[in-house]
Amino acid sequence: MNQRRLLLGMLLALGVAAGLTPITAAAVNVSPLNCAGPNACDIVSVYTTIFWVAMAVLVIVGGLIVFAALRFRRRDDREPSQIHGNTRLEIVWTAVPLLIVSFLFLRTTLRMDYVRNGPPPQQTIQVTGIQWAWSFKYPNGKTGNSRLVIPVRQVVQLHVTSKDVLHSFWVPRLGGQVYAIPGQMNHGWIEASQPGTYLGQCNELCGLGHYAMSLEVDAVSSADYQAYLSGKGLPGGGQPVADKVSGVTAVVHVNETDALKFEPASSTAKVGDVIQWTNAGTALHNVTFSNQQVPSSDTQNGGDKFELKFSKPGTYSYLCTFHEAAGMRGTITVTGG
Repeated sequence: MNQRRLLLGMLLALGVAAGLTPITAAAVNVSPLNCAGPNACDIVSVYTTIFWVAMAVLVIVGGLIVFAALRFRRRDDREPSQIHGNTRLEIVWTAVPLLIVSFLFLRTTLRMDYVRNGPPPQQTIQVTGIQWAWSFKYPNGKTGNSRLVIPVRQVVQLHVTSKDVLHSFWVPRLGGQVYAIPGQMNHGWIEASQPGTYLGQCNELCGLGHYAMSLEVDAVSSADYQAYLSGKGLPGGGQPVADKVSGVTAVVHVNETDALKFEPASSTAKVGDVIQWTNAGTALHNVTFSNQQVPSSDTQNGGDKFELKFSKPGTYSYLCTFHEAAGMRGTITVTGG
């Protein structure tokens, strides 16, 4: 009786754990099971099919094992009935696994072929992985860092590469996991079914700052997307409070150093003053503001400059997304003119 209770308890615990696994994962905002685009949802459909087929096999095989252990147990040395040589049974337990594996093979092959190649793209964006951030280049030449803006319900083809080590671009709810390999251009695609912000992460261990190599994908209307490309406004960010300028004498200077610091880390300016950030080292840097109403810089090579003129007082925080893990942050306080 104790053995029977133990076996039944183990089966019950296994069933509860297996049943709760997808529910728990789906409750997490970044879970691939909580898909938000056809690419990711196709992957989930394949996973779900395999999961339930595997659960059915587990229940049937496990049930037969438990049944045999309880029904045909013996307290003495008598040998139970044997089924060796039963041609019908041997055909069944050979044919059934073959059919199951063939079904899963076809199901996976057909869907994953679509996931890999995708429908004809409506937009094309280049993605570059750099320790430890992402850089994006849009069709009109506009660039961005760690925040990718795409039009909702449009197929976006991604050309993915890396400038240093192996990375992996992945936005779980949209699918589109693509390796970023130095000197090689790989391809993938994503599509968002609904407007919103979707979190992504480098999915390949790439150094000490790997944990901070995240990104956001903002899916916006076609009109907002075109406005973003033209620089007329930022989706959901309101009117810009600063403008990019060039060729104007700067009043405030900030250097970006190979010590992975902004020097000075805190600066003060007046409305209308030009603030200039200069990459004074050899490492790649950028200036990315947490306030979406402030334009961020492109990727800066050594000697590159980035200049802003603020039109509204306030304190604005910024960071270098490439070296966020090293704490490369700064603030600019803008006072009235």
